[in-house]
Amino acid sequence: MHWFAETREDYCPRWFEAMAGAFPERWRAMEGQSPSAVLLKRAPTPDRVQVIISGGGSNGPFIPGFVGEGMADAAVVGPPYTAPSAYALYEAGLALGREKGVLLLYNNYMGDYLNNDMADELLRLEGVRVEQVLCCDDMGQAIGEPRENRGGRIGIAYVIRVAAEAARRGLPLEEVARLARKAAARLSTLCVTVDPELSHVTYGKGFSDEPGFLERDGATVAGTAEETVELLLKDVEPRADERVYMLVNRLRLTSYSDSFVMAGCLKAAFEKRRPLAQMRVGGYMQVMDVYGYTVTLLCADAELDDYLAGSLAGDGFLL
Repeated sequence: MHWFAETREDYCPRWFEAMAGAFPERWRAMEGQSPSAVLLKRAPTPDRVQVIISGGGSNGPFIPGFVGEGMADAAVVGPPYTAPSAYALYEAGLALGREKGVLLLYNNYMGDYLNNDMADELLRLEGVRVEQVLCCDDMGQAIGEPRENRGGRIGIAYVIRVAAEAARRGLPLEEVARLARKAAARLSTLCVTVDPELSHVTYGKGFSDEPGFLERDGATVAGTAEETVELLLKDVEPRADERVYMLVNRLRLTSYSDSFVMAGCLKAAFEKRRPLAQMRVGGYMQVMDVYGYTVTLLCADAELDDYLAGSLAGDGFLL
């Protein structure tokens, strides 16, 4: 199966146990959910809405790295390349959400949707109030189809931030869900993969090897940044009353230094058109074994902007 685990069922529980062991002041692992796994915030806050994020076992820090104070209350993951089980989601919701309810937040993929929906039904049978929010920010997929047919990428990080801050302020579940949906609706993410030796760029490649929608030969960093910004702005169409946030996520084979060079070019390209409210650069979702980036824009009106003020910082996971 894997050098780090004797069986596929061992991998995620061992992963989360080790995370909790390394940072006991921040995390604890829920036992008994194999082959899925649940990572919980160390200090529970049962007097407010609980935000539970979920997805397949990815490469970090997404998903579990976004659990902590000011972020999600729990993360539920499935084994590598597999959606989390409905039962693990149910157990996490039952443990956390009896008082104020649970927001189930996840990217729009079929297995994730089916299992979150089943967990929703099971939790409601136990009297737990539940809302679901799906993220569909991947502009490179389902082109020409309704937005709700898209999959999700790392744009969900902004939705986690909004939902967590709304929960921290004591808002009721329905209001936390409304704000999260509002943020999710104003997101767009573009994957840009690069062959540096051939100066070849592909826009829109999926992380399950779905083909991109546009390719360029003889590309430059500055020219790629300009075209990336143009494609994203065309997709999300920021309004005059919105501030725009940018998240530059380096894919696994991209160096730390290269990611900042690209980020500088992206910022310069964007600010020819309007100011950026904030830029963040890091390796947040390194699920693809390629050189390249995903670039996310979030358009926030005054209401959303209020929930995004400041930064999230914890052990290197910065938004």
